[in-house]
Amino acid sequence: MPAPPGKLHHPLWLDEVIDDLNALLRAVRDNAAEGFGMKQSRIGGISQMRTAREICAVAGLPMTCDDSWGGDLVAASCVHLGATVTGNLFAGSWIAAPYIDGHYDSQNPVVINNGVLKVPAGAGLGVIPDSALLGTPAMSLSL
Repeated sequence: MPAPPGKLHHPLWLDEVIDDLNALLRAVRDNAAEGFGMKQSRIGGISQMRTAREICAVAGLPMTCDDSWGGDLVAASCVHLGATVTGNLFAGSWIAAPYIDGHYDSQNPVVINNGVLKVPAGAGLGVIPDSALLGTPAMSLSL
């Protein structure tokens, strides 16, 4: 049976085109997607991602919490945030770790084990970067 005019035969998810909260709100308002592939770095950081999570929850639309090639710190924040998405609306997390050589925290790297990501334990994001691997700071501030 053909789809009605203007309708697809499969779910449409929006991903890279959602680059700020206004784009997400417009997509929800226009009923433009049945889910969202959300990248924390693309939408403006963890605070914006938390707001996106709430918008998706209110709209009843699933989402992912994805890493945009940021290393252990970004991967940890994506995994932590993913753990806070309402169960039936959480469509998973993707991290770049399998494609990156090395970790900023060799003791607590964010890795996929048998297809599972665990939320890093410990204070903050659960990742303690080796400052020697980060290089010289571009800027230092003091109060």
